[in-house]
Amino acid sequence: MHLNKLLICPKCKKQMKLKIQKNDTLIYECENNHQYYVVDGVVDFRTREISGEQWSLSYRNYEEYMHEQYGPCNPNYNRGLNQSEVIWEKISELRPRVILDIACGTGQGIKHQIKRINWPVIIIMVDLSHRILKWNKIFYSTEWKNPYVEMIYLACDGANLPILSESVDLVFSYSGYESMQAKMLDGFREANRVLKNEKHTIYNKSVIESFESENSKKWMNLLLASVNEEEKEWWKSEFNDMEHWLNICISSGFLENKSIQIYGELPAPDCETFPFENEMAQWMAEYIFISKKLRT
Repeated sequence: MHLNKLLICPKCKKQMKLKIQKNDTLIYECENNHQYYVVDGVVDFRTREISGEQWSLSYRNYEEYMHEQYGPCNPNYNRGLNQSEVIWEKISELRPRVILDIACGTGQGIKHQIKRINWPVIIIMVDLSHRILKWNKIFYSTEWKNPYVEMIYLACDGANLPILSESVDLVFSYSGYESMQAKMLDGFREANRVLKNEKHTIYNKSVIESFESENSKKWMNLLLASVNEEEKEWWKSEFNDMEHWLNICISSGFLENKSIQIYGELPAPDCETFPFENEMAQWMAEYIFISKKLRT
């Protein structure tokens, strides 16, 4: 019933209420009769990926999904500080009651926090893919259950959240903003909208050392030479050093920003070929940001 207070229609922005049909089908409906079904425990807003993306088809079955949950990760992401410990220190300090995990995927970031939470929390997992969220619901209600935590699953567009403004205590992102690609800044601004005043978004972000750094220049040039023209334009917008990113934070309504460096850039290779086929930002520096919403 928490969703009766939180959900708004993504089309008309009117509040949505739960209806139960005669066959026990659950539907959320607004006063303009826009309807969204609850399917396999997930509120399905029928969203689709941006052009060229096939995230919803990433795992063919639940067994492949489970391999993602327990399989090894890229060692380049394990250098430097322990991200989970840095994130937990801040979450445990803030003790939020409503957390929104934006573009959550399989929950690779939030799952390291869930089992440590020892106060009542609602976690809203938001992702484009109903299929991934359906498997999340199975996983987090069986393999990874915490009695203090109530999980809610919304298959929706993170750049157009069906959530009431100023209703969330913390927006969490573990590579979620970046995974939204062309919609990243829209998602970042939506996070600001749904946050209560003086509340925070906690997220990891890849940045370059500096636009003046020879190491950064070498990496950027190698990457840009390895992609097509459309991807090249996107990557140019994705390259941010700390100064550029903090300016984006401020313009998005996050007027107070703190950061913790997890690791720096990898040394650029002594060759003229970009060395990575996937996870192409793995050479970049990684930071945890704590950005606070403040009304001006």
